[in-house]
Amino acid sequence: MAKRRIGITHIHSPDEQVPFEFLPAEYGVYKDNLKEWANEHYIAKRFPKKGSITEEEKNRIKSFFETRRKEFPDGTSALLPVLNDIKKNYGVVYTEYMDEVANLFGVHPSYVLGVATFYTMLEGFDGKAEIYVCNSLPCYLQGSEEILQEFLRKADDEVEIREWVCLGRCEFAPVVHIPYTEKSFGHVTKEDVEQIIKISKEVCPWRNKK
Repeated sequence: MAKRRIGITHIHSPDEQVPFEFLPAEYGVYKDNLKEWANEHYIAKRFPKKGSITEEEKNRIKSFFETRRKEFPDGTSALLPVLNDIKKNYGVVYTEYMDEVANLFGVHPSYVLGVATFYTMLEGFDGKAEIYVCNSLPCYLQGSEEILQEFLRKADDEVEIREWVCLGRCEFAPVVHIPYTEKSFGHVTKEDVEQIIKISKEVCPWRNKK
């Protein structure tokens, strides 16, 4: 019998699942509850506070802004490329970085946060190397679920394993990718896991720039 998928608990640990509970009908109560949950279980974990940023960091972010502004001069069209540059260079888009970006674009920080939280590749995990394991249908049918579990077993505290849908290379299923690099791996087996973890630490762009 085929293994049955179990929905949201398949990707989210119990402490990250939305607390489905009956709330009073007043909108204010619902809004406050949702905001509190989002800050505690999502935003603070993936876009944490750094405490303070240096002048060097501010100047670097400004250089990202000025470079991307030349490529994308209209409105806030350069915002996503700038956030991508920050992620590639630092590994984490700290909220203080978002505040700096908001000042440069002349928008409210919540606008920048809204863009950042929409794109999962911008999420950061304390500057760890990251590995995406595709688990869409073609990869799943080729055993990606077992490979994902092998990555989770073998990875240490320096690597974040992320289930991903989809990496767009279905003909090479199952596929694994190291983000912000050109390193993608096709027809991956359990025997490849340790080597890919080793490579991720070597090529991760933000680890190399520390």
